[in-house]
Amino acid sequence: MKRSPIIFVSTSILLFYSVIAARSADISDNRPVASISIGAEYSSGTYNTDTTTRIFYMPLVVSWFPHERLDMSIELPFIYQTYQYHNIATAATPKTVTRYGSAGGILSTTSTSSTSTIIPIKSSGSSSTTSGLGDIVLRAGYIPLLEKNDMPQLRASLFVKTPTASLSEGLGTVEFDFGGGLDLSKWFGNIHLAGEALYTYQGKVSGLGLKNYLSYTGTVGYQLTNDIQPMLVIKGSTTPSVYSDDLMEVRGRLLWTFYTSTSLDLFATRGISKSSADYGGGFAVIYSF
Repeated sequence: MKRSPIIFVSTSILLFYSVIAARSADISDNRPVASISIGAEYSSGTYNTDTTTRIFYMPLVVSWFPHERLDMSIELPFIYQTYQYHNIATAATPKTVTRYGSAGGILSTTSTSSTSTIIPIKSSGSSSTTSGLGDIVLRAGYIPLLEKNDMPQLRASLFVKTPTASLSEGLGTVEFDFGGGLDLSKWFGNIHLAGEALYTYQGKVSGLGLKNYLSYTGTVGYQLTNDIQPMLVIKGSTTPSVYSDDLMEVRGRLLWTFYTSTSLDLFATRGISKSSADYGGGFAVIYSF
């Protein structure tokens, strides 16, 4: 009952975006005014615990671009998690993982660093499964400096994570998070370099040991053809809780525009730090209009 107003407000914003995007369809240039993406990400790891956590993260992301310098988006995720406890003696209070944020950073204009947060849950057996709505995320970005000659593009961003996911199911913290950051990007012929830093203020919950943290992403891409761009991505963050170490993973990503207004984003990931997922992968289909 507590989260119903949040869901109502978020749904209203989503509908507002859709109406505005439809009314903006007569913009004279060829840039997209909106996009819709549907994705799915799978990850598996022990996260430096006695529990193997497998996560399916499935976000619907609606984005609106009212101006070439401005972007806004809303993300509505569904999460399915399974836990396998290797030490039954500790199964009453294992430390497991909840995920939020864009799966894979679906679009460069709305990308974030997905981050793991350690959350205690309870179980009476050797395994358990939870699922449900994740935390709805609202984002906005503004580009004060467009790329020009030797100058890179600079984009500033803000986000709010709403507490729509269940704490008892280990899917969220039932607290608001918010943050902001900067990202730089520059093309050198067919080579694309990008970097992002984002600081997150986490809502504090007794017993969870949550901490504010800095996340970062570095990307090297190459425009292989007009429609295909492979990328190598390094993602990480400082420790998000007292139960976690710093996070870091390496990700291979392929962005393929297989139709004028439709793209496919594919990625595979491998964890580097003990508190990151051991491996994972996923995809997103993005339709722009």
